[in-house]
Amino acid sequence: MLSHSKKNLCFSKLVKLPEQVLALFIDAYHCFVRSDSRVSEHACYIIVGIDLKGQKDIFGVYTFPGNESSLNWNVVLRDLFDRGLKEPCIIVSDDFPGLHDKLKMVYPKAHHQLCLVHLQRNIRKNLPKQDASQLNEQVKQLIHFDDVHTGKVHLERLFSQYMNNPKYSSYIKTLFEKIEQYTAFLNFPKPVRKHLYTTNVVESVNSLVEKIRISQGGYFNSIEVLELNIYLRRQNLKQTKWKNSVPRIAGEAYEVLQIYNVMYKLSR
Repeated sequence: MLSHSKKNLCFSKLVKLPEQVLALFIDAYHCFVRSDSRVSEHACYIIVGIDLKGQKDIFGVYTFPGNESSLNWNVVLRDLFDRGLKEPCIIVSDDFPGLHDKLKMVYPKAHHQLCLVHLQRNIRKNLPKQDASQLNEQVKQLIHFDDVHTGKVHLERLFSQYMNNPKYSSYIKTLFEKIEQYTAFLNFPKPVRKHLYTTNVVESVNSLVEKIRISQGGYFNSIEVLELNIYLRRQNLKQTKWKNSVPRIAGEAYEVLQIYNVMYKLSR
């Protein structure tokens, strides 16, 4: 259950979802909300989508008390599906524990891309400075490969170089296990890829909401106030920065449609 009685107050009732989309970007924004006369931390899950023609929109906002959890993600994904979003081509996220399995339960055919920017941040946390710098330089090269196969081979060779160091061999092993999720964006046309390997688009929305939180004294007076502010920010974006389709995606609309057809139409 969602944490408030009017589930997804602004979005479920006011935002109609497309059945097919190119990409979903999912992230959790942490903030403070007044609830039952006390202010406490909440996790606000904001979902941004790009349709097959390159149009951006905020598809959903889901607010829960406390921290992120796999149970919350299950509620979020099921609500998106029940509201009509059935066939995403790729879902882009940070490496939240348990999320990959939840995604495959609801959207088994969709690619799952783990954010490469978050990967580089995590490498800096887990490796000494010099090794982290060298590894990240090679990770950055991933965006230039022609296809997903060569991208996977590149990461396999790269991670193998660090496996023998006992200080971080266990961490590198976890990266090995997620090579498919770090290279999923390479399944799409080159002009489109730069929009598919990070969660920057949803994090930019988070930044806008954070500015509102600060301006309101450090917290939102209720979950409804939080979500209404996001809905109003969405309206502004649709009239300004998101008024037109993303040019590079719109220019590859035919190729994107063919990828969608192979994933969903021809596999039925």
